[in-house]
Amino acid sequence: MDKLAHPFRVIHGGGQVPARWLDIPSAVIGRSPYRRDENVVYRIAQHDARKALELGRKQPLLDLWSVVLGEIPPVNNALAKWGKVAEAQKLSSLSSAHACFRGIKRPAGDDGTGFDFYAFVSKPAIFFVYDPDMGCVIKLAHVPDDLVHVTYVRLDYPSGRPAGKHSKVANGAIGIVTHWEFVETHNDASTLPIDFAERYRRRVW
Repeated sequence: MDKLAHPFRVIHGGGQVPARWLDIPSAVIGRSPYRRDENVVYRIAQHDARKALELGRKQPLLDLWSVVLGEIPPVNNALAKWGKVAEAQKLSSLSSAHACFRGIKRPAGDDGTGFDFYAFVSKPAIFFVYDPDMGCVIKLAHVPDDLVHVTYVRLDYPSGRPAGKHSKVANGAIGIVTHWEFVETHNDASTLPIDFAERYRRRVW
């Protein structure tokens, strides 16, 4: 009797390790929503950045690396090409925020009012964009003067951690970075988002 054909086949490349820039860090250091001079740890939500990648949008993940984390995105050859470039040392991060608002005036996730979200505003000078060439798939770019960057955080305990409650994770994070975006400035000389009084409920610092 003839043997049946083997039902399995080899898939080349199936065992490759994913690129490092797709491995989203679990946490980031940023300013406290209560005190501008105090740093705290926030977890980083994975879903939106990965969803954007599935839709072919790479920029949200590049913004996470270069504007929220303040690092050169770890794509192939990026560190070799940009690591010693003086301008690349000007990357800013969530800890560079100069303003903080509590409450976004729209529903967000399971928060029907958006009140428990904090918006951290920063004014990065540079960031990385997806622009493939022979040497690297990203390049350094200047952020337009009429844009600021806003990072949104939802605290685990918006009214303060109850007595006896510990952080939900080992790194002591007090909340989670849910999403981030560039927003137009309020006017030519402003470092705040356009219509910030209509966007957010109140300024914390």
